[in-house]
Amino acid sequence: MSVVATISKSTVVKKEIVKGDVYEVVKSVASELLKKWEPSASDFIVLRDFYTVQYPIPVSRELLEKIRRFSPKRVENSVEVSLPVFEIVYGAQWSGDNVKVEDATVVFPYIDEETTEKVLRGVVEGFSAASEEEEPELE
Repeated sequence: MSVVATISKSTVVKKEIVKGDVYEVVKSVASELLKKWEPSASDFIVLRDFYTVQYPIPVSRELLEKIRRFSPKRVENSVEVSLPVFEIVYGAQWSGDNVKVEDATVVFPYIDEETTEKVLRGVVEGFSAASEEEEPELE
């Protein structure tokens, strides 16, 4: 299972859970978005990042099955796992070396609702921070 979320102007506007391995889902989603992409308006970028999530010990058998393939590690009183998060950006404006992401779709493995919300919050904050970096400061 994978999460596919559409983000526009730093807001999650659509979120769905789809069947399929995250690596296959991201290729399928990117392929569909590429057909809708407007090359004269923006670059089309697919980025792979990792988002670290911690779960308190003890971890249920069900959760362990979901995170096993992402190499969980014990860190003090928790289990830590790095989830692959794919950002497909198809609406962005460049300003020097910085990019302001207007429209993107994010794909990552579905673990549970709490993890989904944490990952999406982190992605949106990352997009917002990148946008703020490029805005000139007013004195």
